[in-house]
Amino acid sequence: MLLLALSIAPGLAICLFIYLKDKYNREPLSYIVKCFLLGMLSAIISLFIEWAGEAALNKLPLTSSIIYTIIMAFVVVACTEEGSKYIMLKRYAYPKPEFDEPLDGILYSVMISMGFATLENISYVFQNGIGTAFLRMFLSVPAHASFAVLMGYYAGLAKFNPARKGALLLKGFLLAVLFHGLFDCFLFLSENNDATQYVSSALLIVGALASYFFAIRFSFKSLRLHEQLSKKSYEDHQQLDTKFP
Repeated sequence: MLLLALSIAPGLAICLFIYLKDKYNREPLSYIVKCFLLGMLSAIISLFIEWAGEAALNKLPLTSSIIYTIIMAFVVVACTEEGSKYIMLKRYAYPKPEFDEPLDGILYSVMISMGFATLENISYVFQNGIGTAFLRMFLSVPAHASFAVLMGYYAGLAKFNPARKGALLLKGFLLAVLFHGLFDCFLFLSENNDATQYVSSALLIVGALASYFFAIRFSFKSLRLHEQLSKKSYEDHQQLDTKFP
């Protein structure tokens, strides 16, 4: 029970944090739950795609294990995982009439991502124990949330800017892939003997933490910007209600 609690607590805590940020026009709780469950489904789908991707990568005539690791991090893992989350966001949450302010993009994106991260976390923690639970509590799960905020920020902008919809959605997806790929790539390279001949494992881990830090920083900035838009929209509606009761 302790391992299960430690596995699900970080994702649920982040869900609650983001949900409470949506102060002025909260989304239906049923949609929140469905997004979380769709995130869990996306984790299962990603697992099979990543197995297939890794098998295909192993068949390529790559002469360097460093190149193999980079492709594995950015293409097989980051593109697959962020792509599966993006599809759930785009197909389920994005068309909803209740997606009626930019902040909702972040809200729905994070709920999907935390469903993904929670199921992934359960698997890792039950395999590796309590130490992994605490490590992922402060690194991997918040990292997934930060990637989701970036994706959701641009989804929120796209929803209300039809002329640039495609470009904004693509930008959000690519930023999520970029930071996810960087984070994983540095960690994977720190375990790669060929890579550590040139750069120490400690320095590569610092690189992973740096990418994590910048993703977190950008995600908080994005969240604040959409919070301000939400507040302004609410205040504008209040003024209209006062003028035209």
